[in-house]
Parts: sequence; structure tokens; C-alpha cells
Amino acid sequence: MKAHIKNLIDRGTYRKLPLFEGELPEGSYAQIVEVKPGRTVGKHYHLRQYELFYIMSGEARLGIGEREYIARPGDVFLVKPKTVHWVINERDEPFRLFVVKLNYRGDDSVWLGE
Repeated sequence: MKAHIKNLIDRGTYRKLPLFEGELPEGSYAQIVEVKPGRTVGKHYHLRQYELFYIMSGEARLGIGEREYIARPGDVFLVKPKTVHWVINERDEPFRLFVVKLNYRGDDSVWLGE
């Protein structure tokens, strides 16, 4: 099945491109996320969903729970429900990752104040 490439959705510090909307099994969702150069996606968690990240390009600091990683192309990360995570892109180029959400039932993001 080929992805339905539509418009990027700008969320301020990052942009997302939903893929396969309505095509994946119920409870699944896929998107490409691009964290803009020099920007941060703040600390947040999801109530029910798992997120699987595949790093496509760029390099950034990726926090998951109590750990922080330098995320590079080819790396894969799993974020479990209710686990706080964030991204800091200190580079002059976008940081792109392919995100698969499992147990997805719509946006269940909880954003934490900085």
C-alpha cells in the first residue's frame, strides 16, 4: 500500500505529515515528524499509545523517561504509554523521524509545563 502524501501540518516547533490515514489497522497511525532546526518538542506523554521512532535524518537529543540519547539516522526507539519524552534539535538542519503509533485512539497527548 502506498502512503497518501498530503500537506504538512505545522505545530510551531515541528511539522508532521500523516501517512496511511484510514488504511492501517484500527489503533494504528503513522507519520513523519520534522523537528525544525534549533527547536524543541517539549516534555509530554501519551495516556494509552505506544510510539515507535525510526530516525530518518539529522541528529538530536531525545529524552525518554529518565534517559537522554543522541538520536541518529537508523536508530529505533520505543516509548511506552505514560512515559515522558521530548526532543531537542540543536542543529542547523531538520531532525526527521518516522513515527508509528500503536493503541492509537486519537490524540491523547499530555503536555507538561516547562
